[in-house]
Amino acid sequence: MSEPIRASDVEQLATATRNGFVENRFFGSAVVVNADGAILASVGDPSAAVYPRSALKPFQAIASLRCGAQLAKEELALACGSHSGSTQHQDIAASVLAGAGLSADYLGCPEAYPSSASQVAKAALQVAPLPLERSRLAHNCSGKHAGFLSATVAAGADPTTYLHPDSPIQTEVINVLEQYCQTSIPHVGVDGCGAPTPVMPLTSLARGFGELGRAITDRSAELPAAMVARAMLDYPHVVQGNNRPDTVILESLELLVKTGADGIVALAAPDGTAVAVSMIDSTDRAMHLVALVLLANFAPNMLSLQAMSDVVERIVPPVYGGGQVVGGIKVAPAVLRLLS
Repeated sequence: MSEPIRASDVEQLATATRNGFVENRFFGSAVVVNADGAILASVGDPSAAVYPRSALKPFQAIASLRCGAQLAKEELALACGSHSGSTQHQDIAASVLAGAGLSADYLGCPEAYPSSASQVAKAALQVAPLPLERSRLAHNCSGKHAGFLSATVAAGADPTTYLHPDSPIQTEVINVLEQYCQTSIPHVGVDGCGAPTPVMPLTSLARGFGELGRAITDRSAELPAAMVARAMLDYPHVVQGNNRPDTVILESLELLVKTGADGIVALAAPDGTAVAVSMIDSTDRAMHLVALVLLANFAPNMLSLQAMSDVVERIVPPVYGGGQVVGGIKVAPAVLRLLS
């Protein structure tokens, strides 16, 4: 069994400066693999075990499809996503449930408000003068849960048991992860949304995304994997939300990407080159920058530097002082040493 990540397993991946002075240092591990899953480069110890959390949603969606879930297009993209809880996102999740003959009452994720202030304000205005109430459909994982429920009904199982680790859908999730990520699952916890959440080495996560990245063009790829990859690229706004990092990368760079909670991100190019990053302090300020820089270096034909620079400007927050930009985030020497 892989050991949990430790402070000694990580290195400095990025810094944030304010007026030329280093204000924050971001520590973690990162790994790059090729289409065969071989490690091309690494920082820190990518063999240490992590919870990928929501970064596993594309593989969980593959499992839902294998079990017979009726998911396609926007509904499949939502099953892969961590959405912002907009009215559109909630309507898509409700549509999946309706297709399975179920209501939102069957969702096992907690009730929540939309995750963005603008969506909360919009939703509150729609129900005014009544107070806005939390909803399971607004939870950022409702698409995944709706997909699980669709799969459970298709498998002829009791929908009230879909979150049990030994249910048909959760059993298939483990099968998918062990196949695509080329690993065994040593431990399964409970995610914030209530679903089982497996542990694996960071390298295994990268290998899984490499397989997913190749599924777009590989004629031998499993149909559910190709469907998942295509849905994420075709409906990027459903995967996360307008101007959110995953959505921007999907729509602007046509790279498969999924962020997980607590500083996890995985990124893959169509040629199967993939990167996974874990920030030990759980910050998300620098992880997309690190992942993009590494992928651009090791898959230069898949990602133009100009396109990457434009995306970085949109998704990596600068450092402000008095309303003016006074600094920013840069990759650290440990990452720069890997670049050719």
